[in-house]
Amino acid sequence: MNYYANFEEHLGAVVDSVKKMLYARHKDIFQRLDFYNDDIYLEPLLYTYLQQQDNKWLDSIIYGYEQSRKPLIAVFPNSNGLIYLPNTGYLRTSFTGSSLMLRTTGNTMTLLDGENEIPFTFEPILHSEHGIEIVTDHHPLLMNVFTEQGNHPEDIHVSGLHLQHLASFNKGMHIIRQLNPDHFGLLLKNLKKVMLFTATQQNSFSVLSAHNMIFLHVNPWDDEIFFADHISHEGAHVTYFTLTYETKQQLFTINYNTPLGDLVGNPGHYPSVYLFFHGMFTFMEITKTLQGCIDLTGLTTMQQHDVKGRFIFHMQRFKLSLDMFAELNLFKEEGAAWYALFLAQYEAFEQQYNSLLPLYNLTGQPYDFNSKVFAEINS
Repeated sequence: MNYYANFEEHLGAVVDSVKKMLYARHKDIFQRLDFYNDDIYLEPLLYTYLQQQDNKWLDSIIYGYEQSRKPLIAVFPNSNGLIYLPNTGYLRTSFTGSSLMLRTTGNTMTLLDGENEIPFTFEPILHSEHGIEIVTDHHPLLMNVFTEQGNHPEDIHVSGLHLQHLASFNKGMHIIRQLNPDHFGLLLKNLKKVMLFTATQQNSFSVLSAHNMIFLHVNPWDDEIFFADHISHEGAHVTYFTLTYETKQQLFTINYNTPLGDLVGNPGHYPSVYLFFHGMFTFMEITKTLQGCIDLTGLTTMQQHDVKGRFIFHMQRFKLSLDMFAELNLFKEEGAAWYALFLAQYEAFEQQYNSLLPLYNLTGQPYDFNSKVFAEINS
């Protein structure tokens, strides 16, 4: 199965679906947006917009993509007074309300609160060295992806984190390009935005309701190994959402949304069959990168141990998932082909995994591997 070769077809299917959903809500949408510019329809906030029913958000999301901009639209500052306009930039204000009007005359933008002009400073969009946008503050429409996990809005922090972590993010991407170039190529096609955050109740994640974007929970000590791991992980979720967007019902003999816990006698403990299956694709791409890191030159002694700990951590979870699905007999032909691919990748690294396993203690690890916990136990 060479999923790298036909990725463009799957990506096109996702784009076509977004176009259809936008047209169903806005019959004039292709008078405003270039129908043939598929990059527009990879905008993560369009997916978020389509998951909710309030049309008020559309103008500000597509402002930077429109062929001819509306002269007056509503815009929505976040709690820091920052207005994010995709494909345009940020308007930083001290405004504490929930909405303003943006008037555009030629290349001049004016913010209005009623008839009063609101001063702002313009901040350009930030990109990584490889062209992926780093979203530097939160957006009101994205708050639900955090709060639905039990976070309070005041516990979610995004602003300024890129200043500390961008260099390590770029190094992590360089590692993926060097050690897993095929998946790196898919990431450049599919991964459009990254948000770095801290929160009390949430790990790194990606969601279909903000497709083509990943959210990375960072700690002060996280380095390029962390980013190589987590970009591979969450980026692979984005990739697999695309690869199976049209065919996920063809993977299993049961509905793909069936909770896995119901099938293994542990209701409420696991996500859907499809999302758990997703995990094996991520483990495949993560372990390719981390296994290559084991012999990577230029790492500190601590990083060398960290890489091995992460490799063991993900291989353990990889094996758990493989064993669980092996007992369930749920696959249609396509699902069986994917499972065979996952199993072959695990077996390619199994001997090395078994040789490293006795050397490290992974006790106390949370859901996402934590370098600080690992170093304290294995010092």
